[in-house]
Amino acid sequence: MIPTITSKLDSVSRYGLIILAVIQGYALYFLHLAVDNELWPATDPRWMFLFYSMAIGVPLFYYLGLERLTDRRNAWVLGPLLLLLGGLGWHLGWLNWDAALPGPTRGYFGFVLTVSTVVTLFILALFFRVWCINQQARFDYRQLLELSWQNALTLVQLWLFIAVFWGLLLLWAGLFKVIDIDFFSELFEELLFVYPVTALVGGWGLVLIRERIRLIATVQAMCEGLTKALLPLAALIMVLFLAALPFTGLERIWETGHAALLMMWLALILLFFFNSALSENPDKAPYPVWLRTLVYLAVALLPFNSLLAAWALGLRIEQYGLTVDRLWAATLQLLIAGFTVSYAVLVVWKRSHALASIQRTNKVMALVMATVLVLINTPVADLRAWAAASQAGRLEAGKVSVEDFDYAYLRFDLAAYGVRELRRLRDSDFAAANPAVVGRIDAILLQESRWQDTPVVDVNDPVAVADMFAVVPAGTELPQSLLSLLADNQASCLTMPEECTVIQVPLEAGRTYWMVAEGGLKSYVHGTVYLQAGERVSDMGALQGAGCVESGTWELTGDERLVPVEPHSDVFTDGECFFLVRPSTDYLKSLLVQPVGAAQMEEGGQ
Repeated sequence: MIPTITSKLDSVSRYGLIILAVIQGYALYFLHLAVDNELWPATDPRWMFLFYSMAIGVPLFYYLGLERLTDRRNAWVLGPLLLLLGGLGWHLGWLNWDAALPGPTRGYFGFVLTVSTVVTLFILALFFRVWCINQQARFDYRQLLELSWQNALTLVQLWLFIAVFWGLLLLWAGLFKVIDIDFFSELFEELLFVYPVTALVGGWGLVLIRERIRLIATVQAMCEGLTKALLPLAALIMVLFLAALPFTGLERIWETGHAALLMMWLALILLFFFNSALSENPDKAPYPVWLRTLVYLAVALLPFNSLLAAWALGLRIEQYGLTVDRLWAATLQLLIAGFTVSYAVLVVWKRSHALASIQRTNKVMALVMATVLVLINTPVADLRAWAAASQAGRLEAGKVSVEDFDYAYLRFDLAAYGVRELRRLRDSDFAAANPAVVGRIDAILLQESRWQDTPVVDVNDPVAVADMFAVVPAGTELPQSLLSLLADNQASCLTMPEECTVIQVPLEAGRTYWMVAEGGLKSYVHGTVYLQAGERVSDMGALQGAGCVESGTWELTGDERLVPVEPHSDVFTDGECFFLVRPSTDYLKSLLVQPVGAAQMEEGGQ
């Protein structure tokens, strides 16, 4: 067995790591300044994400993989590392630049790239560090596993160290602020303090933690002991779950909508525990025969778990098409299946001698995982391209209506690939046969954010404003005074054609309710009610859907009209669904003011 890794950092490497951390801190500081002041490279997402990827990824690789600063191998990998990280960052920036988006929507793109890159660098740093330790391309599994524990525990302890450091600084600032000394609270909020000081403390903490090899080894041994105790429980859960399915049926699994995620987590936990508990001595498992049999049985059944999870995910894809989230789930399922199938085959084939072969399989699968995580963040296999083609295809095939299609998902969640599909759809024969598609695509392409409330039409053009609303009954002409209020108060309705529906409800004495259902008539109806008396139209209150005889059937078409539900004058129905009108406080106050003013005029006349 390879002895426990006890090599410590030499003086040059210790100071080198601290200097590297400080350089990283200043690099992130200057990038932050560029973003705040809208200076290059922040003005070009391609360059901005390229530099961010390098500033975060290169130091992280050396934090985990550096063994000796003077080793020439550190320079050998620098060039490929810069190309890899720069290419990933450039591609992410291109997605936004080509779609004319200022940055990633909801941070999703950046989060996905960060997680993928961190996992990839974590794997590559393991192999690089073992290569540096052995000075030859011999990657012993025990060394790889031990270093994976060390690196993971180092990152956790480093995060805790920095968190405690900043906790003390905040306590320091808070105490002095109590006595009206704001200097420290202002200082600790300055970017020029935050980035370099955090980096310096982080580099110092990294060196301290990497020097405490015995402490890390102790925590590692404790974690391995806990996983040994929990592995039989995880195996029992797997066996019992699969054994119960013939009696319960599979329908309940598909109905949940998250069955694939739960089964994937169970497989991941069992795989992790299995590797951790049985890696120390591959020739002898640390369990009695009956317990070892249970563990091996659970591992042999893992492919069935992967098959069920893939089936559950496939049903969701068949119903709703491909999305980035589902493609990520499918990618993870394939990677997990690579482990589970190989484990099951080896356990059945070699039985008690399977662990050594499993360890060799793990090394190959780790590199496969790193390769896949890189490829799906490049143009070679970007999941966003597949999702865009799938969603557009569903619209063209009639699997989703023009009104219900999520144009914003293609525009903002799929960025460049989604925009290209939208433009292709706009110029397609399908759009020619469905003119409403063109208006919706043109409107969404003008938006810069998913929740934008800026109208995409000229609010001073009554005809353009009227064309943005669906009207019930069909063909009803909207009065000019109402259109003026809609232009002023319903900005969110003017971002997408027919995003809102105006319902005309004639009342007694020549009055009319104009109900504006925001977001159309869907599962949840809400909006605004305007009251027209003569030529005057005023904001009267709120509209709320009060349910349907058969839930989920909110539809008003043709000449259907709403009528009051006697004896309730504030509830209307089309015979199927109910709409509730709630007068606003301002409107009710106006009803009280008018009679008082009229009475005063009469008294003055007398």
